[in-house]
Amino acid sequence: MENVKRVVIPVDNSESSKNVVRQGAFLAKALGVKATVISINDTHQFIASVVLEEKLKKEAEAFLESFKPIGQQMGVDLQTVLISGEPAEEIVNYSNEDDLIVMAGTKEKKGRIDRFILGSIPEEVLRHAPCSVLMLKAK
Repeated sequence: MENVKRVVIPVDNSESSKNVVRQGAFLAKALGVKATVISINDTHQFIASVVLEEKLKKEAEAFLESFKPIGQQMGVDLQTVLISGEPAEEIVNYSNEDDLIVMAGTKEKKGRIDRFILGSIPEEVLRHAPCSVLMLKAK
């Protein structure tokens, strides 16, 4: 942990995101490093309307901004970044060797066929990240 320069906190629209941001901000403060909350917009794969895509992008940006008060309460200036693409791939691409990724694990049930075929985002990040990954238990 002594080489960590930034805590990267991927979020989605799940209930566990606020807890993940809180825990990530806590670690950033304890380590004396920056923290960045990132969200991956993967809707471009499914939406052909530029107007609708722009509306969803603005909603995603507002969603990210909603985490800044958590950082302020923890005494950490949280940066926010919205990235378009495939979630696991973009989280890995965004991260550097001297980062610490703090993210929620999945709450998927054992034996689900879609998890078997597709794999989960946390599992993909864990396998391919260039840095350490801290998986928090999803609540």
